[in-house]
Amino acid sequence: MRTTRSTGRTGRFLAAAVISLGLIATACNKKDETSSSEPATEETTEASTGETTPGETTPAPETTEAVAEEIVMGGELVVSGEAEVANPWTPAAMQCDSYCQQRARSFYDPVAAVGEDLEVHGVLAESITPNEDFSQWTIKIREGISFTDGTPVDGAAVLRNLNETGSGLLVSKALVDLARNADGTFKTDTVDDYTFTMYTGKNGNPDEPISWPGFPFYLTGQWGLIASPAYLDAAKADPTVAPQAVGSGPFIVESYSPMDALVVTRNPNYWQKDAAGNQLPYLDKITFKVIQDSQTAAQALQDGNIDIMSTSAAQVISDFREMSDEFPMSEQTDFTETNYLLIDLAKEGPTSDKRVRCALAKAIDRQELIDLTAGGILQVANGLFSPGQEGYLEDNGFSTEQDIEGAQALIDEYKAETGASSVEIHYGHTADRIGDQVAELLKGYWEQIGVSTTIDVVPQDQFITLALLGDPSYFIYGWRNHAGLKIDQQNYWWNSASGVVDGALSLNFGRVNDPAVDAALATARSASDPAERQAAAEEVNRIFAENCYQIPNSWTLWGTPHKPSVKGLGQWVLPDGTPTRDGAGFSGQFWTHTLWIGA
Repeated sequence: MRTTRSTGRTGRFLAAAVISLGLIATACNKKDETSSSEPATEETTEASTGETTPGETTPAPETTEAVAEEIVMGGELVVSGEAEVANPWTPAAMQCDSYCQQRARSFYDPVAAVGEDLEVHGVLAESITPNEDFSQWTIKIREGISFTDGTPVDGAAVLRNLNETGSGLLVSKALVDLARNADGTFKTDTVDDYTFTMYTGKNGNPDEPISWPGFPFYLTGQWGLIASPAYLDAAKADPTVAPQAVGSGPFIVESYSPMDALVVTRNPNYWQKDAAGNQLPYLDKITFKVIQDSQTAAQALQDGNIDIMSTSAAQVISDFREMSDEFPMSEQTDFTETNYLLIDLAKEGPTSDKRVRCALAKAIDRQELIDLTAGGILQVANGLFSPGQEGYLEDNGFSTEQDIEGAQALIDEYKAETGASSVEIHYGHTADRIGDQVAELLKGYWEQIGVSTTIDVVPQDQFITLALLGDPSYFIYGWRNHAGLKIDQQNYWWNSASGVVDGALSLNFGRVNDPAVDAALATARSASDPAERQAAAEEVNRIFAENCYQIPNSWTLWGTPHKPSVKGLGQWVLPDGTPTRDGAGFSGQFWTHTLWIGA
């Protein structure tokens, strides 16, 4: 099944067709007749990295499939996204959401990427080879690739990036089970100038190797983005250099103005060509604009001020479904994120009590929330596992029905036991009109059970940072996260090893600290049996539901409407000949290599 699909529907409330086909069948909850691909299991990981048996390598061609239409070279596109990055653009420091990933991948090549087959394939890596028990991984980098400053992309350059990004405050929390040396660097062995081996180790201990079949997926994310060592040196010496990123990707950074625009121009020496011999990328220039409000961006597209945008605002997607002749739109529905209320469980106060959290969850009318703020097109969510993901359960014990009476009983019990005369909470969201509407609806639901809500509008460029640090102002945030295929991709979001103390940086934004969750995540990380991994993932799902650790509302839908002249979406083919998958890993993004402008 494909991540992207074109929409030509009319009528905003074609409920049966939209919900049953658009959100259930293509999300793999209920298969349609054309769906055949399933999420990759570890039995297919070796093939996905170009291997047939551990230790065997298969070099891949550096060409991609020819596109059926005649390519028009050159031209400029203006792209819009919803958010700005904090700490651009060194891979170790970026606080990266989907639009950050979108832009960074225009000038950085990753070590690997997820293909349309949902498996990991090398990009800079020619091969990624495990040993028999998946406790060692040998990575061979393609020869003949250079950064745009002329320095070579070799094993030493890649290892430096992996060490620096993997030891940074952000990404290191995701890699606690890679073996480290006494100086904090990863334990590695160099095979030759382009090949090295990495080792696993429980909590970094090289004497306690663990099986980690899902390791290659981490090379497809922020950790796997590779920058020029010369640029990294310059950025260390002068932090003002950091926004002028230097990678080996299809484009070169020309300029960057925070909260305004990133401009990139064609890398004339990019190493990849298509099967017809055309040099990638096709475009001369891309201007990435930041327009935080999706409705404002939608109007900019209609007015001709931008060429293409990605949005998770369902109301905007619903509107563009009615304009498909003027603005074609691809949609990403598979293995998607959850729209939910992110609660800082380490905060003292009412939301540290399970009864209050569950009362807040029970008071919400999710379908009304979707109808009034999301065009009625989203699917009510019962947890942070979306349909198709490892660990998804149709019934995980979490009731999605509004239950004011049950919610009130929990609040009354909490007050009686604690002696609290009132329950007051803070809810934060970024500044946009739909966010304002959601906040007011939530406030109304909670007022019905006697909970007083203060709504905090948080600057978008501070939103992630405040949650990362457990800022005193952060209690409950409107959030969107947890796309992916396997539960191991969520390990660092929920594992207590990722940090659970307010005031300290924590990728575990919710400060989840549950030994049973940690144990299930450990099982899922090392299990080679898909059934064992699925059972562990389902256990995490049930624990979250029982404790109302976070409050799910709906599963995200991403749309990418664009002018009809924009061509080449979803057509980049990976070096081994596998079609790539727009949005894989980070929903809402698309690869820019094969975009071009037609009539």
